[in-house]
Amino acid sequence: MARRSRKKLTSAVAPQPVSRYGNLNQTVRKYRRHIYALSLLLNLFLCLVLFDPKPHTGGDNALYIILAESILRAGDGFSDTISPGEPKPHTQYPFGYPLLLAPLVALAGRNLIVLKLLSLILSLGSVALFSRLVERIVSPPAWAFLSLAAAANPVIVEYSHWELSEMPFLFFSLLALYYLIAWEAEEKGRLGRKFWFSVLAMAFTVHIRSAGIAFPAAGFLYFAMRKRWRTLAFFILSMVLLLSPWIIRNRLASGASSNYVQALFIKNPYAPEEGAVTMADLAKRLLTNLKIYSGSEMARVILGSEVLDREGTAVKVFSIAATVLLVAGLAVRLVRGYSFLEIYTLVFLGLVLLWPEVWSDVRFIMPLVPLILFYLAEGVALIMRPLLPDMAAAGIWVASAACLAALSGLGTQLWRAPDNLAMLGHYFHGDRYSGYPTAWRNFFEAADWVKENTPQTCVVTVRKPGLFYLYTGRRVDGYPFTANADSVLAQITKTDYVIIDAVSGTTYRYLVPAIQKAPERFKMVFRTGEPFTGVLEVVR
Repeated sequence: MARRSRKKLTSAVAPQPVSRYGNLNQTVRKYRRHIYALSLLLNLFLCLVLFDPKPHTGGDNALYIILAESILRAGDGFSDTISPGEPKPHTQYPFGYPLLLAPLVALAGRNLIVLKLLSLILSLGSVALFSRLVERIVSPPAWAFLSLAAAANPVIVEYSHWELSEMPFLFFSLLALYYLIAWEAEEKGRLGRKFWFSVLAMAFTVHIRSAGIAFPAAGFLYFAMRKRWRTLAFFILSMVLLLSPWIIRNRLASGASSNYVQALFIKNPYAPEEGAVTMADLAKRLLTNLKIYSGSEMARVILGSEVLDREGTAVKVFSIAATVLLVAGLAVRLVRGYSFLEIYTLVFLGLVLLWPEVWSDVRFIMPLVPLILFYLAEGVALIMRPLLPDMAAAGIWVASAACLAALSGLGTQLWRAPDNLAMLGHYFHGDRYSGYPTAWRNFFEAADWVKENTPQTCVVTVRKPGLFYLYTGRRVDGYPFTANADSVLAQITKTDYVIIDAVSGTTYRYLVPAIQKAPERFKMVFRTGEPFTGVLEVVR
């Protein structure tokens, strides 16, 4: 049986054979497997050198682990078990990532190093998928360096050791994109298995993160714009069947949509009293986010977080220049014949720009990082094309830009490596909090005190409830984000202990004023050094 040809997508660096660079293309093809292996080994090396065995301090990670435990526990289902009372059906986070964690939790319990291996493995898988994806789109030299750029990217490496949903989301996003691009190139519009694999992966991204809704939206737009009505009908039907059970379950369980969906429609998730957004507020949010991402976060995509002074002029210039190149590369792809990649990227970016600005961070564009690298390189090719058109046609400009991105990412991470290796040395010699800022050390010291000195039946008010529960095993509750001190006081006096921390601004905005209103209701039982963290017992 004759082998099917693999149709390439239109690109600003369309990989037509160019005689002057034919030998280079042949050389890359000859060593294709070696380059592929080198990309994976580079990513693995950086992931291990920059590995962090400690828990992420965001708190989401703890809830994912707790939810994985609830999946394994007969009778609980997918439930919150950290608050007082009976387990309650959980509706905030989708079940996808806890479901992936559950087998590891069953095997190793709360061993974070084992749980982090899932993210590390999916990092390798993401690099492999991106490499296979861009191999269909660009010339061999461009493919080689784009693969290395993704492998060395600081954002991808950073999230390879966090017990968070970003890396699973990236992996299944790239899986969906790879199969859809392969389906369009190979199956000639038939709804074959690659189409259905892509649809399943798209649906699963929604079950990993709410932002996965970009896939159904992009699919609807793409097939409608292409006037592929039969495919659109099957796509819509599939998404309804795959997503509606979870949506219906949440509606029945809570009578409301996800907290993240609700957050889109209020001005500030940390200050609900500011009210709902108006159209003017959404426009302002979009412009504010555009300023944040173009002025600093785009630089972090390439150079990483720790090495940048995000307020520096040089960083802003670099970030704005990268944004211009990204827009140029995306625009030329749209003009010359868009694919699903462009529609998905635009929908996802639109979602990010409408997200509350208090959450604006490179974390929210992390699932787009490999595609951002590709469009950045396309932007460079567009600008450099007039200088040497034959180099552009051969993909040399994209290869050069990707090479610079790879070297930049590699350089900044090797610069970080000695400090991280020192942290690992202290950690494995007994310092469980090595590398944490002092405020977080104090937070965990307070957690240790509560674990050792309070009854297991007590309930604690704390800003990071999931993380605190994971460390102490004590039931926890949060405090309401409201300036009404009486409401906060009424809530926190239902619990047995209250933690005043130095890790969140909301503590001194909402919690401390309520305590100061009735200081006789609280007794200090533990305190740390500066920055102050205290454990208060509620006086009955």
